[in-house]
Amino acid sequence: MAVDLPDVIDRYFRAVDDGDSEAFVACFADTATVADEDRLHEGRAAIRAWRQRTMEAYSYSVEPLTVTPQAGDSYLVLARVSGTFPGSPVELRYRFTLRDNLIGALDIRP
Repeated sequence: MAVDLPDVIDRYFRAVDDGDSEAFVACFADTATVADEDRLHEGRAAIRAWRQRTMEAYSYSVEPLTVTPQAGDSYLVLARVSGTFPGSPVELRYRFTLRDNLIGALDIRP
């Protein structure tokens, strides 16, 4: 099922599946935040480190299932994540807040 995502969100998911850390980090604003697994990662350097740790620990792919525009420039994406981690596959909710055509904030939750 093809989901029509805003450009930067589409690039985010492609970078995840391609394992391209540079393209992944380029999706985020300099002062972006990512909340995942009860941790907050602030700024591109912290987001890069979070991505590297995740890539070293697990091999996984993400399939966006639905996208729902939210208030402001925010989008809720329901995605199926499959990989080498306990409980795979899982469906996660990715709440993206965009700023200047980049990701300003990302919150990932079950």
